[in-house]
Amino acid sequence: MTVPDCLGLTLAEARRLLAASGWQVHNYSFTGPLRPVPGEEEEGRVVRLRLVGAGQVDLVLAYVDTHHQ
Repeated sequence: MTVPDCLGLTLAEARRLLAASGWQVHNYSFTGPLRPVPGEEEEGRVVRLRLVGAGQVDLVLAYVDTHHQ
């Protein structure tokens, strides 16, 4: 089973694409120091994907705040 390319996608988009291909997000984390405000985690962009088990991946996300100033 091949992992779909989801680099650059938001967490929400990556979850949908991975699930459609039979993969599950086991865990995700954000690059430092900027973190999303609660409720905006799904807007983080995938910058790294790592296989961690049968049908499971961990994602590292970058968050760019374009809404708050």
